[in-house]
Amino acid sequence: RRDNYMSDDEKDFEEQNDSTFSLIADFEGNEEQLFDIKVDIDGEIPILPLRNLMLFPGVFLPITIGRRSSLKVVKDAEKNKSFIAVFCQKEARVEQPTQQDLHPIGVVAKVVKILQMPDRTTTAILQGIRRSELLEVGQLRPFLKGQVRLLEDDVPPKTDKEYAALVDTCKDLTIRYIKASEMTHQDSIFAIKNINNPMFLINFICTNLPFKLEEKIELIGIDSLRTRTFRF
Repeated sequence: RRDNYMSDDEKDFEEQNDSTFSLIADFEGNEEQLFDIKVDIDGEIPILPLRNLMLFPGVFLPITIGRRSSLKVVKDAEKNKSFIAVFCQKEARVEQPTQQDLHPIGVVAKVVKILQMPDRTTTAILQGIRRSELLEVGQLRPFLKGQVRLLEDDVPPKTDKEYAALVDTCKDLTIRYIKASEMTHQDSIFAIKNINNPMFLINFICTNLPFKLEEKIELIGIDSLRTRTFRF
């Protein structure tokens, strides 16, 4: 049962809807604006633990919220227009994770919208902003809060023709994958074709292609965008 009346000891089901792809932020031609978002973290920040999901910077991702503590995190963030930190659990079966139960690399994100679905589940649309490292969890109840450190990405210069060719190859292969899949993603194909920012493109691929969770966790921890791209 997945609804807003779940008790704290019932299982949580944070997940991405398998019938939809995530979206890339602002693929209409103004992708660079994402880097202009100022992330000012003073002290501890609310933490949203996810099962079997990894969010990457630049990507909008709809997730189903199950735990009451997670619901409070996203509702408070939407109301206050504040940032949250999103980290993946090491073991999905853990109901009340602590710092030791979370992978240390995740993202700082914002809650774009919260939707009440017809089946009484709650879906939150998150936007990844910056990669981050979890330093310390200082609060466990009523939800996790902790200190994080923002991580910088090592991005190849725009004049790097070799890397540009590699990115184009990744784009072509992703479009082929979408066309060959059983699901219809014509809007996603249009979006991908119009993505000009390599980081957004690579993060879209990391989010949506069927990599194992362990591989996505490894990818989010790589500072070099070139190295991350070559892992494909």
